[in-house]
Amino acid sequence: MTESPSWLLDGDIRCMTEMIPCSDRILLATDVYVPGGRASPGPTIVERTPYDRRNPELRAMASFFAGRGYNVVLQDTRGRGDSEGMFQHYIARPHEGEDGAALLDWIIGQPWSDGQVGTTGLSYTGANQQALAIMNHPALKSQVILDAGINYFRRCVREDGAFVFAQLGVYALNMALTSPQARNDPLLRARLDAVRARATDWYARAPWKAGDSPVSALPEYEAWLLHAQDNPSENDTWRNPAMMLEPFIDAYPDIPKLLVTSWYGHHVWSTFLKLDAFRGHRSPTKALVGTWIHTSPYGDSRVSGDADFGPAASLNMNEIRLRWFDATLRGHGSDRVAQVPAVTYFVMGGGAGTRNPANRLDHGGRWAEATRWPPEGGADLRLRLAAEGGLEVEAPQLPGRRRIAVDLDAPVPTIGSSLRNPDIMPGFISSGGVDQVERRDVHRSPGTGLPLSSRADVAAFRTAPFDTAVEIAGPITLRLWLSAGARACDLSVKIVDEYPPSATWPNGFALNVADHYQRFASWTSLLGPEPDEPVLVEIGPIHVANRFMPGHRLRLQVANSSWPRYDRNPEAPARFDFWVWCGGDRGSELRGEGIVFG
Repeated sequence: MTESPSWLLDGDIRCMTEMIPCSDRILLATDVYVPGGRASPGPTIVERTPYDRRNPELRAMASFFAGRGYNVVLQDTRGRGDSEGMFQHYIARPHEGEDGAALLDWIIGQPWSDGQVGTTGLSYTGANQQALAIMNHPALKSQVILDAGINYFRRCVREDGAFVFAQLGVYALNMALTSPQARNDPLLRARLDAVRARATDWYARAPWKAGDSPVSALPEYEAWLLHAQDNPSENDTWRNPAMMLEPFIDAYPDIPKLLVTSWYGHHVWSTFLKLDAFRGHRSPTKALVGTWIHTSPYGDSRVSGDADFGPAASLNMNEIRLRWFDATLRGHGSDRVAQVPAVTYFVMGGGAGTRNPANRLDHGGRWAEATRWPPEGGADLRLRLAAEGGLEVEAPQLPGRRRIAVDLDAPVPTIGSSLRNPDIMPGFISSGGVDQVERRDVHRSPGTGLPLSSRADVAAFRTAPFDTAVEIAGPITLRLWLSAGARACDLSVKIVDEYPPSATWPNGFALNVADHYQRFASWTSLLGPEPDEPVLVEIGPIHVANRFMPGHRLRLQVANSSWPRYDRNPEAPARFDFWVWCGGDRGSELRGEGIVFG
């Protein structure tokens, strides 16, 4: 091990750098932070990252924990930062579990280690924690997993058949630009910079081909990008623990786990699946659900998009992790952690609804706790869709259907999402909770400011204005009778809190609070043996926690596209119609069990 004087931190903390071998002799760059003045070995916090072990946020985290007596080990994953090997993302057989186990083997042999390791990290670094966990290494004692998936085919990389184009496509270019290859090869860097300068043009050319993609200059990156684009069915190439934990979940060790996600994050669906899967574990498993988009520093912001949820929404994730690791690695406050209910979640809504000085909606909210999900004490939700656009408790008297005209050459723009608009592509996608109107800062959006619900390719179904506040917390499902003029069709579904017109918002404010996307094509399920034959489809679960204030409406917003978040359905014609059937024997409805609170 070598001392790194340039990386000495404030206080009595040493930082040392080591190239640690994996089982196949690949060397991974690793920084070790050891607090001084400690009389005996102590527990270790580990994060393995493809985003540079020496980035300011990780250095701050290391300083925070080392200053409180923990060893901290930060490692560049293979093919990233200063590590050897090839970055494989999640396809083929990435080595994340084996590489993590090799690191733990090394840690427990060091004189400063007491043999206990806790892991942490967001997104990719949450997924590689999970791949490590099923290796069942005896030193792994606790985890804090921030917004990581259980099945990246079902959510995040692809979503129920659709390619999450604005997620992985932009991610691939950003990762190529920050790769060791680009850092060390001026010509490669110049080629990638040229792509960045014309990024929106490149993304308009999708689907891409080998040799003609945004990352063709770096073939190993192009390989995993095109794999995600070109493999719409759940085949064996997706099934590895880093990409798809679900088939391996029974191998997960019974250790304390804090699962953190958010309503505008990538993995709320995955987090509740994991919480249910770990229900039989004796060690505490807790879920924490906030309002943040999927970006660092995770948990820090009270704002998501154009919605402000108040100061309570902002959490210091280092403090949260410290309390968790103190309890599970040191035994300090372990009784208190065991008594915390299974789910701590932020209920959005209840704010003044005014415009704050930053021009954001004061939507507000508060924290709540529950022993299970959905929370106890609720009632059933059952709202029927009416052809004229109602969302009603009573079934519509007469059968009818709602026509939606599709023009995939002019798709419905993505207005609000869990994706952070990338620095490398300004004006590409809108993030978080935003007013559901056509806005200029979204790729290919007309920018008229008119409501999305006024478009011919969007159907809106609304409740009557609420007389009293109505709180909805739990998973809801849309049962939709659908027919289409094509045998391939996408469904983009949003749950919207529709504010009434006011002096602050003369046209009201339609805030997206939850969404889901589903594709019907030959590799998923066809809409029916005949193009216009109605079939019943089920969308969800869509997890939500929102307080609808008096005068507000709940809006269900249905469309066939959401560009550029999702790719165009390759089997669908550019123009066709589809219909939502309502009433009679084919009554579509929004439903959930035990989730509504007054």
